[in-house]
Amino acid sequence: MRKKKFYARLLAVGLLAALSTSMQSCEPGSRAEAPASSEICAYKTPEEWNAFVRTAATQPDWGPTCEDSACDADTYDRVKTGIQAVLESCRPFFAAHPQIAACTDRLRHFVPAWMRQHDEDSYGFRRNNHEYLKAQESLEEPDGMMVPPEVLVAAIPSRTKVIEAARRNGYRYLEHDSGIDDTRTFVLVPDSRGRFDQWFLLNLQPGQSLVQVHQPLSILVVQKKDAAGNVLPKVRLHFRDYTIAARGHSYHLALDETKNGKCYSCHTNGVRQLIPRITPVLEARPVRGEPGYDENGTGPVPPDFALHRLQEFNRRLRSYGNPDWRGDIEPGDFGPPLGKAQGCIDCHDGASRAALNMATSLRQLEKKVYYQLSMPPDNSLQRLLERNEMKNPELNAAEAAHLEKELLSQANLIRDFEKSRVPTLEKWLLGVSCR
Repeated sequence: MRKKKFYARLLAVGLLAALSTSMQSCEPGSRAEAPASSEICAYKTPEEWNAFVRTAATQPDWGPTCEDSACDADTYDRVKTGIQAVLESCRPFFAAHPQIAACTDRLRHFVPAWMRQHDEDSYGFRRNNHEYLKAQESLEEPDGMMVPPEVLVAAIPSRTKVIEAARRNGYRYLEHDSGIDDTRTFVLVPDSRGRFDQWFLLNLQPGQSLVQVHQPLSILVVQKKDAAGNVLPKVRLHFRDYTIAARGHSYHLALDETKNGKCYSCHTNGVRQLIPRITPVLEARPVRGEPGYDENGTGPVPPDFALHRLQEFNRRLRSYGNPDWRGDIEPGDFGPPLGKAQGCIDCHDGASRAALNMATSLRQLEKKVYYQLSMPPDNSLQRLLERNEMKNPELNAAEAAHLEKELLSQANLIRDFEKSRVPTLEKWLLGVSCR
């Protein structure tokens, strides 16, 4: 109820002004002329705009991301109607009033970006899904960049057959615990001409051997060269979720353009490294062309082979660096860098690592900071957590107490970060006065 009253206040002046303009245009003898910008725009004085920006900046819906909870259509519609519609209708007014344009500039960039990250039918980029997915296969991009190898598709839905196909075709793979509560089979398929790397992510529940119909086969492509073979200054990332669909007694990959997984929310910094330690699920074998490859997949595996594969994958993922979003994402639109008081900005400085912002999934940060103890980086804590999970060797009483203390400290860190997000955004949105 409080939210409805909040948006009612935002709408009241705008609706009354629009109604007044409409009634005037219908009066006998009135001319059918386009209304002036001052008639279209509901707010005119610096005082009115200061009040509008303050009310918008302090509204209660900015915090959650769609990765933390399901996208809420009602919230989206309220922001669209109560804030975005006003900003859109006042475009001519902003052009004629530089100071008002300046004081609303941050809000006018933030709101559309927030809406794209909270709609129900897109990946959250500036282009809609149809345009985004179509562009991945244009003549300007390397051919075959988004096409999964047929041998992998033919092996679906069996996890075992997918792994066998990867091994026999020389595609390195890793079965590993995922950062999203399940397990994943990662398969790396580098382009033979070095133009791109394809990373395939097969999502499975723990203990699941068959991929279920309608589960996604996620593809993250790291593009290194353009269609002509020229090396790009920065890599470009391409995201796509295929849906596994049944076709008679076989399976195929369908491309659903209404998928709305918000890629940037989890990939603010570009590609993500895998959990950098031994976990309960960590398996790999040599593939064709590697020493120790066994055609039947039943022979002995070199010691710590899966751990070495994990480390190899993470080195490759680190090597890509920050991506070029090519205008599909403008990080600055999502508000100021977050986490200064918590020390996050020391690493996430916007240069060496992308800044955390209001689009960054809090749930993923919680996994990194608390459950995985990988942020801030501390190898000694990683080893303690690994030993605690794997019981190899079990922690003694002093080590267990130390781990418990560090977990509490990390829980407090993520709590303080969460509490600081909306106030930091509010201060940023109100950074320029309309007077």
